[in-house]
Parts: sequence; structure tokens; C-alpha cells
Amino acid sequence: MTKPRKDECAECGSKNVHYNEKTEQITCKDCGAIFEELTPAEEKKFEKAHDQK
Repeated sequence: MTKPRKDECAECGSKNVHYNEKTEQITCKDCGAIFEELTPAEEKKFEKAHDQK
């Protein structure tokens, strides 16, 4: 599996992000935000919610 790319935290803008291969999560070492890939169903639900605004 290739390492996902995430250069900057979407929450705080920090460049101090780290990919944990064990949990397959990207985390911000500064604010603690956790980023995970969405399943296709979750992505659709997210897109619908944002289209309604």
C-alpha cells in the first residue's frame, strides 16, 4: 500500500502531519486531528450534505 499524501492539516494549517501505517490514519502532531479516507457511501453522504447549504 502506498502512503497517502497529506501535506498540511486542514484544521490548523500545520505541516506537522504523520501517517501511521498500523492504524492507516494521518494525524496532526500539533492539534491532534485525525484524517481517514471516506468510504464511497460516506463520501456521497458528505457531498449531499454540503450541496444543500
